[in-house]
Amino acid sequence: MSSILAGYLEEDELATELKKKRRTLRLWRQKRTGPPWTSCGDTILYARDSVIAWLKSQEQQPVRSRRNNRTAA
Repeated sequence: MSSILAGYLEEDELATELKKKRRTLRLWRQKRTGPPWTSCGDTILYARDSVIAWLKSQEQQPVRSRRNNRTAA
């Protein structure tokens, strides 16, 4: 890939990185739920920084167990 595209991943590369199928990425694009993307002709590109930001936005906080919140009687 040329240096101008060094900060971007192609669809196949991102699918491999995320351990997802290309079909999943396409579905995410249709539903507008996945990472931001851009197209250059028929090529779909994902900016690495945007993918990292999207991954961080997907973080979930663990749910506290009710058992841990009880006080001893």
